[in-house]
Amino acid sequence: MLQPSLNAASKWILRNTLISNESLTPEFKFHLITIASPLWMSTPDECPLPDPYWAFYWPGGQGLSRFILDNQKMFNGSKILDFGAGCGSASMAASVSGAKKILANDIDKYALLSTKLNFRLNNLKDSKIQYSSVNFLDDKNQTASSDLFKNSESNRNFVLLGDMFYDSDFAEILFGWLKKIQNQHGTRILVGDPDRHPLVETDYLERYKTKFTKTQLAEYSLPGYVIKEHYGFNTAKVFELNFLL
Repeated sequence: MLQPSLNAASKWILRNTLISNESLTPEFKFHLITIASPLWMSTPDECPLPDPYWAFYWPGGQGLSRFILDNQKMFNGSKILDFGAGCGSASMAASVSGAKKILANDIDKYALLSTKLNFRLNNLKDSKIQYSSVNFLDDKNQTASSDLFKNSESNRNFVLLGDMFYDSDFAEILFGWLKKIQNQHGTRILVGDPDRHPLVETDYLERYKTKFTKTQLAEYSLPGYVIKEHYGFNTAKVFELNFLL
C-alpha cells in the first residue's frame, strides 16, 4: 500500500480525528481516535496510515505525562529523550516543565507528525524540540541517542517511555539498550505503564538477561472512559528503572 505524503497525512489526521482533553492531563488537547470517533470500529483498510497507534492516548503515556506536569522542578533545565513518542504527550509535558532540549523519537514518521500537530493544537512552541525517526535499538544508530546527553548533568538526563513494554521479546532488547544509555551517561529512565506483563510478572523478570531494579514513583487512577478504551486497565503507574552492572 502506498503511504500518503506528510501533507496528505496531516489533512487526513485533522479531518478524521476528534479533539479531546478527556485524560489524566486535561491541560492538553489531542487529535485522537476515541470511542466517539467514527473510526473507532473501522477496519484497517479504512485508514490510509499504517497502524495509527499514535492517535490513541495510552494509559502509560497519560500517567507519565501527569507525573511530569506534577513535578516540573524535576524536569526544568533537563535533556529529554521521548522514546516511542506516539502522540507526543510526554514531550509536551516536558516542554511545559522547562526542559532545555527534547528529542521526540519514533520510527513511525506519522507519529512525529501527530506530535507536531498536537504541539500546534496546544499553542506550544517547539523550538526546543527535535524530531527523529531513527531506530535507536539498531546497533549502528546507538551513538545518535547518546549524543543528546553529552556534557550534561546525569540527574538532568531523562529517557521517557510510555506503554513500550507490550511484548516480552521486545522488552529484552529495550532493556539492553536502556542499560547502555544509563551506564554511559547516568541517565534516569522513567516508564509509564499500566502493569503490562513484561514489567510485573516474576517469570518474565527472571528470564531477562538484563537485570534492573524498579522503583514506583506514582500511581494514578484512570477515569472510567479511559478504562473502557484501553482493555480494562484501571491504573497507570510511573516507575524509575536502575540497571545493575
